[in-house]
Amino acid sequence: MSGTFDCRLVAEKFKTWVREELPRLSPIPTLATVLFKPRAQEASIQYRDLILKDASRLGFHAKKFEPTSESELWSLIGNLNSDPVISGIIVFYPISGSMPDEDLMDLVNPLKDVEGLHSLNLGYLIKYKKFLDSGRTKKCVVPATAKAIVKTLQEHQVPIEGAFVSIINNSMRVGKPLGLMLENLGATVVKCHDKTEKTNLEECVRRADILVTAVPSPDFSIDPCWIKKGASILDVSYQGNIDVIQAREYAKIITIPDNRIGQVTRALLFVNLIYCAKALKGLESKVEISSPF
Repeated sequence: MSGTFDCRLVAEKFKTWVREELPRLSPIPTLATVLFKPRAQEASIQYRDLILKDASRLGFHAKKFEPTSESELWSLIGNLNSDPVISGIIVFYPISGSMPDEDLMDLVNPLKDVEGLHSLNLGYLIKYKKFLDSGRTKKCVVPATAKAIVKTLQEHQVPIEGAFVSIINNSMRVGKPLGLMLENLGATVVKCHDKTEKTNLEECVRRADILVTAVPSPDFSIDPCWIKKGASILDVSYQGNIDVIQAREYAKIITIPDNRIGQVTRALLFVNLIYCAKALKGLESKVEISSPF
């Protein structure tokens, strides 16, 4: 029988840090949540509502916005960027509008980008840059879900350096940044996606010391027989990509539905919010999209 990742315990560790750090900040950081109403998905609504509850419990301020048109969305992001009360912004994707989501991500002020999805922040991740300033006091922000996976692995002492990692997701929020983070830590990483042939997908799963799957479809599932004996498995999907009961026969450690990685992601969003609030002090006037700080 395999062990299980205690995501609740990992989340609580970061929430404790947030609770200790928050009283040192003035004013209290305010998070703006932006949900595009015309195409809001059930998972995004649920995620937004959980974030708002977490903000209240942890002592942050939060404002809820639900623009009803693309023009209103673009205008709102611009207003939030310039609003001195707002410390961080999270937009719930996909928007699937006339502007590609990747371009919309770049409309958010990189210093208020709590998800780390702006090209400037992703560029820092590529370079494995950890601090925005020479004094090493202002931390770079990285995508929270990817960071949650890495921190959960580390907290459970799963070896990353030298590991073969298969990621079944190539999105901007999960697969792409996670691959960079794990490579920075010495892993060999391969990413699979909807264009990956089944035979290649099976081979990648069979080779994986660490398997991360985050396919947002109820129709996708991984054959538990493919899982390498002793592998570490993190199912980050909303619907579930793996039959946990069957996978336990092969995995050394695995995530389970009632103790999911999402709670670590939400905790790290507030860690990122604190990073953003600190970075805004002294750096805001220096930020230029086309050049480094």
